[in-house]
Formats: sequence, structure tokens, C-alpha cells
Amino acid sequence: MKILIVTQYYYPEQFQINDIAPELVKRGHEVTVLCGVPNYPKGVVFKSYKTKGERELAEKEYFEKTGVRVMHVEQVPRGNNPFSLLLNYISFARNSKKAVRQFNKDFDVVLGYQLSPISSMCAALEYKKLTGTPVIYYTLDIWPVSAEGMLKSKNNPLMWPVKRMSRKLYQGADKILVTSRPFIDYLKRVNGVEMGRLAYLPQHADSKMLEMDMKAEDNAVADFLFAGNIGKGQRADVIVEAAKLLGSRGDYRIHMVGDGRMREELERKVKDEGLTDNVVFYGNQKREDMPSFYKMADALLITLRGNNEVGNTMPGKLQMYMTTGKPILGAINGAANEVIHEAGCGDCVKAGDSKGLADLMLRFIEHPEQFEGCGENARSYFKEHFTLEKYMDELEKELSSICQISKN
Repeated sequence: MKILIVTQYYYPEQFQINDIAPELVKRGHEVTVLCGVPNYPKGVVFKSYKTKGERELAEKEYFEKTGVRVMHVEQVPRGNNPFSLLLNYISFARNSKKAVRQFNKDFDVVLGYQLSPISSMCAALEYKKLTGTPVIYYTLDIWPVSAEGMLKSKNNPLMWPVKRMSRKLYQGADKILVTSRPFIDYLKRVNGVEMGRLAYLPQHADSKMLEMDMKAEDNAVADFLFAGNIGKGQRADVIVEAAKLLGSRGDYRIHMVGDGRMREELERKVKDEGLTDNVVFYGNQKREDMPSFYKMADALLITLRGNNEVGNTMPGKLQMYMTTGKPILGAINGAANEVIHEAGCGDCVKAGDSKGLADLMLRFIEHPEQFEGCGENARSYFKEHFTLEKYMDELEKELSSICQISKN
């Protein structure tokens, strides 16, 4: 198949689509990725992508390495405020639509890798309108509910056009694959998508840590680790609040690996509370360096906001966590909570419950034997449900099926 992937975010930004596109090439498909100039998560354009000449060189080198053709379109960087983020969303939607009008009309299928926002899928439907090519979304973030956080309220007058846009863009897809089962009900109920066009396909994760010896050193300290985006949606503030409740005792440490809009604020709070010996921030780390961070952890932390349907999602980090063979402790609702309990790989309290998370962490600090077996359970569950091979088999089947239906 000749596949066009539309996604606002792509390499060197860290998302799982970076694995999927090259894997499709390895399976014999021709892949082109249309994406924005990389600037996630800080809203600063990455080095080597600042000028058109630099981008063309980066695209050439990436094609030689992976076989994936990449086309970057200009977009306003995300910045650090809601207005610049809105401009970022609008500029990518507009410029990517312009770009596809110049594309050849011989793609067999369009794969829309839909993170936030749903407007990033405008180019996918524009290409469909121009060529009749079928469109399939892989939806990791659901709208319009995700817009409520940015607009502060579901009653904001701007929610009306967001709702109308979301409904139109979701209904325009021929098939929508979702990462969490609760998304199916939401898309059907709120956006009017027919049940027959919805299917569940959980995210994959890199499996290289499955066979690694990830046992942490015995240092008489319970080392907890949070890895990923430190944004409002991820509710990393709950972890800092839990640390505040635990206090500056010497038998635990929390390692925060990642970056995002909340990082500086949380670092200030940790400093103000006198917890700098207990909570350490490392910023973004190279993917190849992450195993060493996971190895030093005794248990992993996962949090997410839980005040609406977004809280029902299953963050991709959960699958990655499972490969490490470590117990997983969370303050999270929905699908992730269910999977952690179903797998027997840790324990959870409700999203936003910092007191509950502190109690859970204290239980791990004082009685780690209660969590024996959680790590092996995590790895077993991962092998059964979340490998890249399993994910690609299902995705390839869906892409092939939608192409066949279109031809008939």
C-alpha cells in the first residue's frame, strides 16, 4: 500500500508514530508523513529544523535511514500560553491542508494519527475530498472534551464551534481506531460516529526492556519514577502533593524524568516545600538512556486528570512501564486503572487523590513484599496484549481492509 500519514507531531518529537511509520516500510509499504515543524513540548523549534534548508537536509537523512518520506509544514510554535497554543493548532490545520492539495493523487489510504487537537486531521479529510481516498484515524485524544481544559469550561462560548468541528471531522473518517474502550461510547454518543466504524486498538510499546535485567540496587531507599510529559493533563502535581504529605523522610526518592508546561512550577513548589532531596527533576532524556532511569526505580508512578472522559484514557507510558518488570502505582481512573488491576501489576487510587497516592507509596516503602510478583505480572500482560508486532498486525489488517472496501 501507498500510505499517507497525517500527524501534527513526528520525529524528533517523541511519539509512538515514530515506530509505526518505519515499521510499515519494513513490511513493504510506501510511507509519506505530513507533519508540523517539531517544537513539542516546549514550543521551541528543534535544532536542525529552524530553516527550510535544515529541514530538507533532515528529511533527506531520515529517509535514507528509515525509508519514510517526511514533509514538514510551517506552524506557529506552541509557546507557553493558551493563545499561542491555539495559533499552533490553527496554523498546522491551515498549512497542512494547503500542502495536501499539491500531493499526488495516488495514495491508497490516509492514516490520521490523531493526538491533540482534532483539527490536525483537517488535511486528512481534505485529501479525501480531493481524491476519494479512504481515511482511518488512530485516536489517542478525544474531542471536544479535551478542549474543555484549554477553554477552562465546557460552557465557554468557543466550545460550540469546537463541538461542531469535532463532530464533522470524526464523522468524515471511514474508520476510527481508539486507544481506550471508553472512547468508543464517547465518539458514538457525542460525535454521532456509527458503531461499525469504531474499533479498539491499544497502543504498543518498545519491548527491548522485556529481557533486560532491570533489578534496582538495594540501597535502603524506595526509588519511585515518573516518566513522560509533565503537563496539566498528566497531573504530576498529584505526585508532588503526595511527596509533601510524605515529608522529607530519608527512605524514599521520586525521580521525575520528562518535561512540559508544569515542570518549572512543580520544581518551584518542591524547592519551597524543602523536598529537593526527595523529588528530583531530570528533564527530557534520550530514548536510549531511559533504561538506566527505569533500572534505578523500585516502582513506577502514573497519574492523569480524571474530571472527564479524557481521564478514561490509557496513557502509552503504561505499556512502557510494564516492560520494565516494576510495580506500578497510580492515581488514575478508567482504562489504565482497570488494566493495572486486571494485570495484577500494582495498585491505584482515584485520579487526583494525592492523599491516597501518598498512602499507597508509604505502603510500598514500609511493606515492599506486598508488591512481589507485580513486575512479572506486568511483563506477562504486556507480552499478551501490547507488543509492536501485535499492534502492527492489527493496524495493517485495518488499513488493508479499508482499502479493499474502498475499491469495492
